Amino acid sequence: MALGGITTLLFVSSSTILLNSARQVEKLSLTRNLNQVEQALQNQVNILGNAATDYATWDDTYAYAQGQKPGYVSNSIGDVTFTSTQADWLAIARDSQTLLYSATYDYSSGQITSPADEVFEDALLALPKLLQAGREPLNPQGVVLISGQLTLLVSRPILRSNGSGPAVGSFIFGQTLDADKLAKLSKSTQLSLSLHSLTPASTAHQQVLARLKAGEPEIIMPLTNREIAAYRLIYDLHRRPAMLLRIDAPRPVYQQMLLGLRYLALSLLVASTVSGLIIWRLLERSLQYLRERDHIQQVLQQEAALRQSELRYREKAEELELTLQALRETQAQLLHSEKMSSLGQLVAGIAHEINNPISFIYGNVTHARQYAQSLLDLIALYQQHLPHLPQPIQDAQASLDLPFITADLPKLLNSMRVGAERIRTIVLSLRTFSHMDEEGLKRVEIHHGIDSTLLILQHRLQTSANGTAIQVITDYGNLPPVECYPSQLNQVFLNILNNAIDALQSPHAPNGFLADSSPFLIHIQTRYLENEEGKNSKEGKGGDRTDGQIQICIANNGPAIPEDLKPRLFDPFFTTKPVGQGTGLGLTVCYQIIVETHHGILRCNSVPGHHTEFIIQIPVSQTTKRFKA
Repeated sequence: MALGGITTLLFVSSSTILLNSARQVEKLSLTRNLNQVEQALQNQVNILGNAATDYATWDDTYAYAQGQKPGYVSNSIGDVTFTSTQADWLAIARDSQTLLYSATYDYSSGQITSPADEVFEDALLALPKLLQAGREPLNPQGVVLISGQLTLLVSRPILRSNGSGPAVGSFIFGQTLDADKLAKLSKSTQLSLSLHSLTPASTAHQQVLARLKAGEPEIIMPLTNREIAAYRLIYDLHRRPAMLLRIDAPRPVYQQMLLGLRYLALSLLVASTVSGLIIWRLLERSLQYLRERDHIQQVLQQEAALRQSELRYREKAEELELTLQALRETQAQLLHSEKMSSLGQLVAGIAHEINNPISFIYGNVTHARQYAQSLLDLIALYQQHLPHLPQPIQDAQASLDLPFITADLPKLLNSMRVGAERIRTIVLSLRTFSHMDEEGLKRVEIHHGIDSTLLILQHRLQTSANGTAIQVITDYGNLPPVECYPSQLNQVFLNILNNAIDALQSPHAPNGFLADSSPFLIHIQTRYLENEEGKNSKEGKGGDRTDGQIQICIANNGPAIPEDLKPRLFDPFFTTKPVGQGTGLGLTVCYQIIVETHHGILRCNSVPGHHTEFIIQIPVSQTTKRFKA
């Protein structure tokens, strides 16, 4: 009897301890699961908030909210606006009474519908807290109920890109937690989740709601010996209860405890000693499981903290690298701007000073030639009608060598005219190269710029390393007028051709690859590339093509560029020339002009023993290129 009482007391005590421990473990686990779900919802709200901030603090959005940029929506709102944030809809509001734009996105069809349905717009206008731009709170976000569904909402005041105001409206993102998204959330958290309306509520839920509204943060309620549920209220923007979150979970720990108790009871019936050992073993296993679980959680938390710290340091390093690169590019741009400004003023000044006197000479050579011919005709007429001239005139005629003067004077005047025309051509090339009389985007003939650049470099093309001239072969295609910054493109041609001449003037320059007649060659080829639609390319005024691209290839048969140096060709201040012979900015400036300013492509192909080729590719119309981008 005493043994039975002791055994019974031991069993009851053990059962109480084990089951209470199991319930405590379940409560901790489910509380952590509830926190995990709330954190997942908050993370999605933060994603929507970051996207809304990016759009709201943008000069284009600011201009659209003021009615100044009608094409903003078609250019800036697209599929990626929704898919990158998993948003279902967005809205742009001027105030609590006016919606400038609203749209929803169907993920099954990939279609944007604007405006959004009236239910959404009416619900949005009923939330003035989201639409009061410039008032507190500045960044409202949270959840609301729209048509009985839980909806994540974020709103940001529309400001300029530098963050200045005043705010002219609100930019709003939203995501509806429908069945599909709730299923995805359940899958990502590996939890069985459900959302329940507060009205009407079942009898069981009414009891839970009463306890939660009384102040309990969450309710953990066993359903059966195999299932348990956890409840927590989700509050909306106004801190009012919106929906009831429920997590259903199995009870493996509780089941393990029950199974242990069954074995314990059976063992106690066999022998009190054996049952005592079994109880001790079960307690030890339970405590070990808890310790291991806590240890694993601590390790996971430490690893997460280390990853976050590593990510922060990596982001800082990337920011520093970007800042350094921006400083280098800014310095290169400043040097280039100053150089181009000085060069343009110098060239324009020289061209102007030469043009005035040469125009005077060129304009009077024709008249001088006519006058001289008239005088020569008059002298011939005198000789015809007065064959017997006085002796002094005959002596003067013999001393002047009149027949030689009569034959050579027209040749002399013709040479002066040819020289004057040559100087006028050089002056025109200088003005074409500098383009000092043009500002902004212009439609120009690219071939004129290449020809003027070649004329300016003529003195360098006359002699090479072995004393022979460098031959330039041009293979011009049929190009339409190109919308560009002419002086900047001429600077690109000048830099690349200078580098080609430097390579050919190297004492180790190899024989040519383009022709056997001259070992020192520069080959320039241009051609027109149609757009992706081929024959559907557009035409502008006068039949000119305004779509597609042009390609300019400048090749030379100088030494090849080593493979290890190719990735650094366009880096600022990188040069392979000796100190004092290069700044390392030539190709950097070319890259910025072609890629960043003209939205084109600049690449280098260098094959050892064959040639080095720079390929330039830019759109015919810069306006069309920017619109498509």
